[in-house]
Amino acid sequence: MITFVIPMHKWTDQSEVCFNRLHQQVGNNEIILVADQCELPDLPAKIVKTTKRSYAAGSRNLGAKHATHDVIVFVDSDILVPNNFVKHCEDNYHKDQSSIFCFPMGTEVTDSYTAGFKGMLELYSTHHLYAQPQDTIQQLQGYCCVITKNLLDRTRHWVETRTMELEEYATNIHKAGVDIILENTVVVQHYNNKGFDLFKNVFDRAKIWTGKKLQGRVNWDGKHKDKKNAVASLFSLLLWPSLIEPITFVTWLVIHKLINYKWLLFLFTWNNLARYTTYAVIHVLYLNCIALGAMTGWLTNKIKFSKL
Repeated sequence: MITFVIPMHKWTDQSEVCFNRLHQQVGNNEIILVADQCELPDLPAKIVKTTKRSYAAGSRNLGAKHATHDVIVFVDSDILVPNNFVKHCEDNYHKDQSSIFCFPMGTEVTDSYTAGFKGMLELYSTHHLYAQPQDTIQQLQGYCCVITKNLLDRTRHWVETRTMELEEYATNIHKAGVDIILENTVVVQHYNNKGFDLFKNVFDRAKIWTGKKLQGRVNWDGKHKDKKNAVASLFSLLLWPSLIEPITFVTWLVIHKLINYKWLLFLFTWNNLARYTTYAVIHVLYLNCIALGAMTGWLTNKIKFSKL
């Protein structure tokens, strides 16, 4: 038997669609909805309410505390699982498993270009880069993952911070000698019909990640090649001075395409020309935000510790 834990900060139409998809196949298994300072309709699930704003990590820990079963599947409220998802979990996971399992993100259910781009990025960085049915990865895909109560205790539970909780928890997981396995045979989708502030989000995350990296609280994500991405991000800033001269711009464009050729080829394969062009432009701005966020995080951290 399995407990499905869903952190919920706001009940929306997309939350209802995602919940119904899971509930239709859950059978005798348990669903726990953790209402994080929000009101929920009458639903066929166990409702646990937070006493204060707990964010995703705190809600997951609270849901696990109330779980009846040893195998826990954490599913974000905007994740649309495939129709065979519960059966797959029943057939493959048990209380004595020694690894944590998570699932790649497929294309987004959205009309937003920024959300669509983020979906492409998720699809590329998980499903596309890992060819094996199961592959060990460095980073935890917290939007949908399987963790037993025993492994939660062993890895000191979810790190209850507002941002970068997945990166910090992944660091604790690896310190505990536990593997994170990507299940490439099952792909979930992010249901995002409104989009989001992509550029502000990635700037803030890069800033916070850099500060925590300098403090030794997060690690490079090996197979995702974060170091190569860091170089690509810094190089992307040279776009703006290159616009002064056509030859300089063409040179920048050629080098940019060489650095990012696998990703750009992936984009071209999955999209029509108009959407590919839009995503390619968004990608440059995305890299700009990573670079600026990382530099801001580095500078902020240096100033902070120089005053100590």
